[in-house]
Amino acid sequence: MLLVWDIHLSAKIKDKVLNQIKSFIESKPEENNIIFLWDYVYHFSYDRKALLELFQLFLELYKQWKTLYILSWNHDWLWENFVFEEWKKVFDLLQWWTWTIHFITKPWLTEIESEKILFMPFCLDLHEDEYEVYENWKNPLTETLLESKDKNEVFSGKVNQLLNGFIKKEWKLTIIHHYYTNKTKFPGYRSQFTYKDIALSDTLLENRDLTFISGHLHAPFVLRNYLCTWSIRPTSSLESNQLKWFFKYSKWNFSFYARQPLHYIETENIWATNEENMQSIYRQYTQQLKTILSSSSQLKLNDFEVPELNINDISLTLKVKELDFNKIDEVLSPALREKLTDFRLKKDTKQVDDLIEKLWRPDEEKLQTFGWWQELLKDYIKNKFPNEYSDYEKILRELKVI
Repeated sequence: MLLVWDIHLSAKIKDKVLNQIKSFIESKPEENNIIFLWDYVYHFSYDRKALLELFQLFLELYKQWKTLYILSWNHDWLWENFVFEEWKKVFDLLQWWTWTIHFITKPWLTEIESEKILFMPFCLDLHEDEYEVYENWKNPLTETLLESKDKNEVFSGKVNQLLNGFIKKEWKLTIIHHYYTNKTKFPGYRSQFTYKDIALSDTLLENRDLTFISGHLHAPFVLRNYLCTWSIRPTSSLESNQLKWFFKYSKWNFSFYARQPLHYIETENIWATNEENMQSIYRQYTQQLKTILSSSSQLKLNDFEVPELNINDISLTLKVKELDFNKIDEVLSPALREKLTDFRLKKDTKQVDDLIEKLWRPDEEKLQTFGWWQELLKDYIKNKFPNEYSDYEKILRELKVI
């Protein structure tokens, strides 16, 4: 099965992204099961035309008798409607005739290529009475969460209890989800998340009969029984020096295929004076990624395919001591600059580093969690704008910031 994750389509890059998806699927004609996993919408905009073109790709694959699994996540809901809601209703009606395309907005246990797969997409609410396995496994953790006054902790309790019920029914499972994991330090990540962010229990990572696959965090890692596939493209310069794209997965074995349409590379000026050094940087973080993805004793990396770096697809950020564009040729050769998609200078100051260090020092354990940052933001707004807080809170919830 092929995995296509966190597309985040925008008008600016949709053509490159869709062409890359199509090209990759065509390069694997033997693969008939294709899983599109959530976050089709770009972070900061809803591009209806881009989504229509993505749906056209779904139809092309459908006509080729590919079996498609199209799941929802947090960016893919407009109020109470899935962004592909109209088409989901049409294909739900057609299921009596064919069973080759699925729009999935609720937890669903199925079998793909002789492997039990549990899909856990994002849903606005979880109606536990729809699942007979829900009552099969209560434990102290879920009972505590369900009694919480925090609505996200209650939802975490429901999700974990439902997941435990499925695990009791099918002891060997591959779980494809888009949730956080409670208080777990992942390779390459500073932030941690809690049940207030809606998270799965960290104890599940110790179960060798389970495989967890997810995106959502936008950076790669393998940890015990968990493969994080991140996004198929970098959505901002915050995702610098990363490789992204597609996976093929089957029974605890996976292959990685990098084909991204844009690279964000950030480096100090000493390394970026010419094209040869850019290739050196690329090879370096490619090897780092391969090491990360090969680190699991349970999940096996079979193939690691990375194309040559195309300089024309690079957005380069140079960290410099002084922002002096008159001296740009001293740090970046004109020949290289003409080939780049974009470039910028970024001042690297000791003062900023000191400020960040001071910010992290007060209570590092709390600041490691995304939920605590949300509480910090809410407290700040309450103190700064006490009379308008309810209006600001409503806006932030609609934007899914809190």
